[in-house]
Amino acid sequence: MTTPKNILVTTTSSIDGLYVRQYLKPISAHIVAGTNLFSDFLASFSDVFGGRSQTYQKQLVSLYNEAIERLQLAAYEIGANCIIGLKVDLDEISGKGKSMFMLTAIGTAVVIEEFPNKKPLADTDKKFENIGIDRIKILQQKRHIIEEANEESLTLDDDIWNFITSNQVHEVYDFILVKLEKAAAAEVSPDFYKKVLIYIDSLPEEKRLELLYDSILEEEDEKLVLKLCEIIEDLQLLDLNRVTTILHDEQFDKQKRGLKILTYDKPFYNKGDLEKIRSFVSLIKEKFTEKGTRSMKKQLLSSKEKEVWICECGKTNDIGSYCGNCNKDIYGFKSTEVNPLAVIYELEEKISLIEEYIKE
Repeated sequence: MTTPKNILVTTTSSIDGLYVRQYLKPISAHIVAGTNLFSDFLASFSDVFGGRSQTYQKQLVSLYNEAIERLQLAAYEIGANCIIGLKVDLDEISGKGKSMFMLTAIGTAVVIEEFPNKKPLADTDKKFENIGIDRIKILQQKRHIIEEANEESLTLDDDIWNFITSNQVHEVYDFILVKLEKAAAAEVSPDFYKKVLIYIDSLPEEKRLELLYDSILEEEDEKLVLKLCEIIEDLQLLDLNRVTTILHDEQFDKQKRGLKILTYDKPFYNKGDLEKIRSFVSLIKEKFTEKGTRSMKKQLLSSKEKEVWICECGKTNDIGSYCGNCNKDIYGFKSTEVNPLAVIYELEEKISLIEEYIKE
């Protein structure tokens, strides 16, 4: 299934072996990014080699990549699977010791398909005959960083964060997870959390989903799990298939994690998602039954009886209240946790909203 990040983007108007089945509409992305006086000063002196500024080059690459991602999101939203005729225009405005980059990217969102009886492409899964020195240096640094991470001696300074983010070094994820766990034991600083968020967001989509959801299933530290759930929420990484796996886990505490993630959002929804969300309503009712036992209790100074529930811990409580002993409701959820009925309500509301815009 097409996702925003695997939408093909090309500067040409045609692609070998494929044809445009439908032209949708022109799309554009506009980005304005400023650089402060300090970075300009460094660019002017400390990192210039052979007439080139590494600082500016990195900024330009970052702006270009962001523009492409925005175009892909715009194309995905209208049902395209390709962007043709890409054009990028970049201008720099300077004044009073400051500068600003203005980038505009435009293209045409289309739906492409393979030609019938198309011959398979030649196998490209092989090593290149040549490799540039810049690539060798990157691979060398990557290897050293992974080795230091495995030895738990890696220092996460700004240069390391920039490298592992820009080069998608997923091999240090476990090392960062340990750092996040230690930070979560107290309170994660906004700066550290932001760096973790940017790093995970830079990884290929399937890899980051695999790492995050596997961690949520395997981790025992609840504070770390909450932080991982927060990352999924902030990056809108709700994956309905992976949530289903969590809900089918044998451990009740892990099922709760899946229930919590179900309250988050995806960037976009389609007809298939709508059917899956409907199925979650039934699954939740099946998985999260009442753990407490309903009973009748005679009221004080009265012959009338009222309905109560008896918690697993043995305490008797009024219907609709949390246990006065363990602070859990009749379903086994604490007051600080999202409960099944609330999730069902959210899902049913989401279903009705999606149905307004998606024709089945």
